[in-house]
Amino acid sequence: MNNKPFIQRNTLIPALICTVLWGSAIPVVKTGYELLKIDSSDLFAKFIFAGYRFALAGLLVLLLLKLQNKPVKPQKDAWSAILMLCAVQTILQYVFYYLGVGNTSGVRGSVLSATSTFFSVIVAHFVFVTDKITPKKGIGCIIGFAGVIAILSGNGLGNEAIKLTGEGFMLMSAVGQGVGAVISRKVATGRDAMMLTGWQLFIGGLVLILVGLCGGGQSRIYITPKGLILLLYLALLSAVAFCLWTLMLKYHPVAKVTIYMFLVPVFGSILSAVILNENVFTIKNLIALMLVCIGILLVNKAPKKRE
Repeated sequence: MNNKPFIQRNTLIPALICTVLWGSAIPVVKTGYELLKIDSSDLFAKFIFAGYRFALAGLLVLLLLKLQNKPVKPQKDAWSAILMLCAVQTILQYVFYYLGVGNTSGVRGSVLSATSTFFSVIVAHFVFVTDKITPKKGIGCIIGFAGVIAILSGNGLGNEAIKLTGEGFMLMSAVGQGVGAVISRKVATGRDAMMLTGWQLFIGGLVLILVGLCGGGQSRIYITPKGLILLLYLALLSAVAFCLWTLMLKYHPVAKVTIYMFLVPVFGSILSAVILNENVFTIKNLIALMLVCIGILLVNKAPKKRE
């Protein structure tokens, strides 16, 4: 009988849970704007919404650490790493994310958000000596960005106009996420990744709430029971998916885990069709989704072991 923890014996089911949760983020955030009656142009109300989500998610991660009897208080030399991650991953990435989500479709947002994988590959090439762009990674990035061109090109049925505040901001968010992933890898060495993330989510959330309050965003949000449940789901989404992903990376090779990232835009597109009733399954959308998924698979595929 195998006494190892389930997550140590299996990657498929935990990876499916994580990718479904991450894929649901865009359609759920767009639904949240409707439930809380947040106007697409109301920046400060969106900051309040995002801030509540991430501050609560950070608290949940830190609570989990406490329940595991792990240290919650960062050492003095860890604060610079936390603040750096907070600035890039929570504030920079999600300011553009929350602004862009409301101005584009769910499927476009899902595909564009997935390009963070390619941006992290490009940035890592210049940061890590051992993580250079190989021909396979280069081809993967080219194919992935071809998917972006495909989903943004053409006019006609189901093609909305490209907006800087929509598709442009989603791409900027993906750049922030890609850069943040590299910074996280750089500063997390020798530190507890869960603790770093818990604090950067919490502090970043507080900053977003403060900015939103300064702009009067709180007064333009209509709190309802459904809206609170949705907000709690988004916070749990961030906390649960991150903790599961971190545990998988602890027990399994990185390439064996990150290979599943191609499922995020797939689930994002499917859930956009289900939750938002979008016409996702057009030829152009399917081609774009296929190209981005192939690109993600190529850049994350483990190299063959030499004899």
